[in-house]
Amino acid sequence: MAWNQPGNNGQDNDPWGNNNNRKKTNNIVDDFLDKLNKLLKKGMSNNGHSGDVKAPFNLSMLFGTILIVIIALWFISGFYTVNQSQRGVITRFGKVQPEIIQPGLNWKPSLIDKYYLVDTQGTRNFNVHGFMITAGENLVFVEMNVQYRIVNPIKYLFNVKSVEDSLRQAADSALRTEVSSFNMDAILTDGRAEIEFRTKQQLVDTISNYDMGITIVDLNFQSARPPEEVQESYNDANRAREDLEREIKKAEADKVQTVQEAEGRAAKILADANAYRVKVELEAEGDVARFNKLLPEYKNAPEITKARLYLETMERVLGNTNKVLVNDKSGNLFVLPLEQMLKARNNNSEMKNDQYNSNSAIDNHINASSPLNSTMTQSTQNSSSTDNTNNIRSVSTATRTGR
Repeated sequence: MAWNQPGNNGQDNDPWGNNNNRKKTNNIVDDFLDKLNKLLKKGMSNNGHSGDVKAPFNLSMLFGTILIVIIALWFISGFYTVNQSQRGVITRFGKVQPEIIQPGLNWKPSLIDKYYLVDTQGTRNFNVHGFMITAGENLVFVEMNVQYRIVNPIKYLFNVKSVEDSLRQAADSALRTEVSSFNMDAILTDGRAEIEFRTKQQLVDTISNYDMGITIVDLNFQSARPPEEVQESYNDANRAREDLEREIKKAEADKVQTVQEAEGRAAKILADANAYRVKVELEAEGDVARFNKLLPEYKNAPEITKARLYLETMERVLGNTNKVLVNDKSGNLFVLPLEQMLKARNNNSEMKNDQYNSNSAIDNHINASSPLNSTMTQSTQNSSSTDNTNNIRSVSTATRTGR
């Protein structure tokens, strides 16, 4: 019989045997449903219920309960927490979302969204070290610490495959480039600060092209040392350099001390000169005031004023001498307390010295301009000479008489 001949509408005549497979599948499903229905009926009868229960109704309740439980678990599993120092990034079906998740309790649809947490507050660091060639083709071991912080979580996670490896390679390249620009002495002594600054600038310029979402916080030059084979020679050179620096500092300290002493002496000289200038100016002003005071008296009685000034001047001049003038022609013996007289005279001369200095200018001016004063001065000098001679004779006579 042909497969498409009448008989059960041609369904039992499939040449590939599909009709038999369909029958077997239907029988398996029917058997499973019958067994499930029997189990449900048995459970209901055990709970004190009776009656027939339809299998489709019970299966619907079961599937609904299972579905509700699955949905509840799926909803609960979507909650996650972002710490205060962290920021979150979401990918939806593998596509990065532009929104950055802030700290707190957040929710995402599980199996749809995936979240990544990144610490944006802490500082990360790593060391770059190795033997490097200097400008003088010397070998030196250099170690530097690099500190960085994440500023953009999206760029940090997805712009570069491995940020720390890329940053490490860039830092090593920048450090080797800068070390090759300095000689050994600068690297081992006072050139470290400049190497740090230039390395940081070059590293920042390099990573800016990759847009990694990080910022360089600081670079610290940890150590620099020559190879162990030449370590002792470099130690000797360092000791010699330290001795040189110590001598230079000592010389600079001596120079500062010498300059300060010279400045002190110069300041003292200037102060003395200013004080002398002020003294001379005040004395000149005093002489001028005294002259202005004597001028009206001189205009009223010039001869009397001249005589008075002459006598005052002679008193000051003779008061400063150690000679005792005695004008006595009687030949009597005089016993004079010379020590007391000289002591009293010295005290008076010290008290009158300042007044004499202030009046000397006016006296000289008046004496030089007055012919009468010149005549009086000469006559007084002659008289003084005569008196001195007489005094000497009197003293000699008194001495002989005493003997």
